[in-house]
Amino acid sequence: MTVQLEVTTENLLNAVAQMPESEFNRFVEKAKEIRIKRKPLAENDLIHKINTIYSAEKRQRYNHLYEKFQQENITPKEHKELLKLSDEFEMLDAEKLEYLGELAKLRGQSFEKVVKEFKVKL
Repeated sequence: MTVQLEVTTENLLNAVAQMPESEFNRFVEKAKEIRIKRKPLAENDLIHKINTIYSAEKRQRYNHLYEKFQQENITPKEHKELLKLSDEFEMLDAEKLEYLGELAKLRGQSFEKVVKEFKVKL
């Protein structure tokens, strides 16, 4: 039989405040271990989001249409599609920058360092 309890942050903090010193220290060390174990998952998730934010198909389509645009060989329908993709990539770029900021914060690094690591041009 399993029993689950709902514990509020306030209740947990009150319980921690009442712990004897040795129990408190043990609790803190265990809490740090839990945080360290969770951190790589969060970091890996952010890295995955950063690296896969653009679908390969859309990127290929955009490149193809952009090439046609540069060669002045694009139909009005294709031009409209190019503009739509361009707007979409702009939104994804903003999202990617947010992920990079979260990753920098998680790692305790500067935003610039993380941006440089992922070779993002600002």
